[in-house]
Amino acid sequence: MDSARLHRILADGLARRGFAVLHFDYLGLGDSAYAQDRDDAVANWVASVGHALDYLTLVGAQSTTAIGIRAGCLIVDEYLNRSHTVNRVVLLDPPGTGRRYLREHTALFRLSVGEDAVTAGEVSIMGGRLTDHAAGEFAALQLSANPVSTHGVDNVLLVGRPAETDRRVTALASSEGVDSIVSEGLPDCARPRDMLLPIPYAAVDSIVEWIDRHVSNGTHRAVPQYLDTVTMPADGPDGVDVIERIERIGPNGLFAIRTLPRRRSAAPARTVLFFVTAKDFHVGPAREWVELSRRIAASGAQAMRWDPAGMGLSGRIHRDPYRFVFTKADITDAIAVARHACHDVAELELVGICSGSWYAAQVVRNVGARSAILVNLVAWSWRITPNWLSQWDIRRKALRANAPRDTGGSHLGSWTARLRAPLAPARGATKSFMHNHLPRSVLHVLSWIGLVYLPESVLTTLVRRGTDLTLIAAPEDTEHFLARGGQGALDRLQETPQPPRRIAIPTGDHGAHHPMILAAIRNAVLPAMDAATAEDREILWCPDEISAREVRAG
Repeated sequence: MDSARLHRILADGLARRGFAVLHFDYLGLGDSAYAQDRDDAVANWVASVGHALDYLTLVGAQSTTAIGIRAGCLIVDEYLNRSHTVNRVVLLDPPGTGRRYLREHTALFRLSVGEDAVTAGEVSIMGGRLTDHAAGEFAALQLSANPVSTHGVDNVLLVGRPAETDRRVTALASSEGVDSIVSEGLPDCARPRDMLLPIPYAAVDSIVEWIDRHVSNGTHRAVPQYLDTVTMPADGPDGVDVIERIERIGPNGLFAIRTLPRRRSAAPARTVLFFVTAKDFHVGPAREWVELSRRIAASGAQAMRWDPAGMGLSGRIHRDPYRFVFTKADITDAIAVARHACHDVAELELVGICSGSWYAAQVVRNVGARSAILVNLVAWSWRITPNWLSQWDIRRKALRANAPRDTGGSHLGSWTARLRAPLAPARGATKSFMHNHLPRSVLHVLSWIGLVYLPESVLTTLVRRGTDLTLIAAPEDTEHFLARGGQGALDRLQETPQPPRRIAIPTGDHGAHHPMILAAIRNAVLPAMDAATAEDREILWCPDEISAREVRAG
């Protein structure tokens, strides 16, 4: 999930040297077919490598380099173990065994999401989940002693961490025929953070240089073959196939995927539009947006998920380690996407998490919508101004994460952190005092200027648009909401024709990876979808632009 920017930056560097580069989603992950919680998940991941290489051969590739990133190193190695081969292999920050990887990332999941987030029969990590059986198969994977001698690979590059402690990795780094590079920044890129992960640019540039040096200068023509519409097969005997279509939106060519039913309802089809958080792209927390989109389409409605400009697969990718989360340009794009997704706002339903819920609210304010489900909304203001300071602080941390290590002791960042720490309780008390004791008229003026967060200002605007509003909040977000006078605002809006609903989750995380929050989102999104009648589902929907190009999805 978090390495998508790394894929694109690395691919961009190779493409500038004349290479054709393919990055793909394993079956059951990203946008690919199948559910992620299948017992045969590992076998499907390994098979996905073969499907990707088959595609490259189809379009004209005469030699191939496989680049594995973290867990991908184990999957590529397992693919090679099954008597397959590629010309070159790059292993970027490999774990020695699947067991070691899962131990690290299940611990990170519990620390980030909560100890109570563990679900019986499943193993969860940030961005995905496995059945116990699949986790056992992945845990059994381990790096080969030497792909050059074992698998007949021509060249191998291993990019590892300083002071590596994994014995399998260190043994491979010293093996004959294996080039080894030590790079800073790999641990930072492998652990979850609040915002975009720092990219290990030194490692990226080293990989590009190594591949360029080990591939002959001769060129040949590759002719990519594109399809923008596929049929996603149902997962399970009682499921329903759905149609997915790639669409490009607006002058920035925003990347979006629309999920459609094969059988159209006689009534106007609802359109559910999903908004992402600052870094989760269109897959949403733990791939929830993808799976929800397919369930929505299976019940007769349609859904769309999309990437903001400069993220995921939308627009150009930049090497800047930080992207501002709240911008006027993104508001404009969000409105354009909403208008593109559904021409009748009376049938438009919006779902967003954190900053995504803020952009969903902006769409309601400017365009309107039938309903909106806002999850863990923090920025209770229509203006960007209150977010400037925090965004600059996060950007500074991101820039510092990619800077050379300071071995001389303290630096400016540590001093500023020490100065801010004693002020934090006072800041919280001041904000609480303002919201509880200042007149509402004064708070509304401060909110309009952009100096304070005020839920009432945002909620009142949304309710007046006639939008059915549902608020879902984790404990820390509930605390912030109440401290800013949110409950009083809800009480005052109970007399309106469509008063907003608030669902307070007793446990969970702000990023909405906790299964209890995901369940609340599903329960809020799906009931109306499940009301589609059997009669509605008997009407076959075969638009010309779909039926002419329909294929079975990989």
